[in-house]
Amino acid sequence: MSNIGREFIKGTQYPDYSTVDLVLRVPEPPKELPVKEGQTVIKLPGPKKIKIPDVPVRKVIESWEPVGFFARSKIDLKELSYLLWCSQGFKRIAAETVQIKTVPSSGSRYPLETYFVANDVEGLDTGLYRFLPESHSIVAEKIDPDLILEMSTASMNFRLMTRAAVTFLWVAVPYRSVWALGNRGYRSVFIEAGHSCQNLIMAAANIGYAVFPTDMFHDELVSRLAGLDPETQYPVYLAAVGTEEERVTLA
Repeated sequence: MSNIGREFIKGTQYPDYSTVDLVLRVPEPPKELPVKEGQTVIKLPGPKKIKIPDVPVRKVIESWEPVGFFARSKIDLKELSYLLWCSQGFKRIAAETVQIKTVPSSGSRYPLETYFVANDVEGLDTGLYRFLPESHSIVAEKIDPDLILEMSTASMNFRLMTRAAVTFLWVAVPYRSVWALGNRGYRSVFIEAGHSCQNLIMAAANIGYAVFPTDMFHDELVSRLAGLDPETQYPVYLAAVGTEEERVTLA
């Protein structure tokens, strides 16, 4: 039986950079997936419009524990805007073409797209949305109240997902990284997903929410739910955001 892990590490070692598409002058792939004709784009409130309490980083780290269960949760649009910006937000363009966001990315390639399923977000219909970092907007991909149950089934965690206010889904578009870094870019996808989710955990704790991150999901079901191209896109990480049920401390 082949060792998939060993093959992945060997196959994603640093390449001979003379062979990568960047050096071969292949056109650069788009930094964001395009908005399709007829889709609704919603401008988000600026992330600075939400008042954030001064919570020490140490307190957030020391108080974090895996989420047991969510209470019925809701979130408003300003809070969602803040969480999206903290986890994958656009800051500026450097050196004319290089994007700088709120998380590190190998070669500043940013191969992730942020989708989310809105369950109870003030001002949004229940459904699937995608974040557009450069314009700080979202686009409605699919409005459907049944998506909550579909996500719960796909993620193998019915109670958490149905009670979460919103569930983030990070999707890899690996060629953005592979174009510049060769096969090494495939590693970048997973590293960046960790950076993004950690930012989400810290930012959510800052405004009173808990985060349940998980890589336990049915890939095909999640891909179908999000309408992904199986040849060029794949789901990497999920994170449900909500209000945690009060923990019970045993004497």
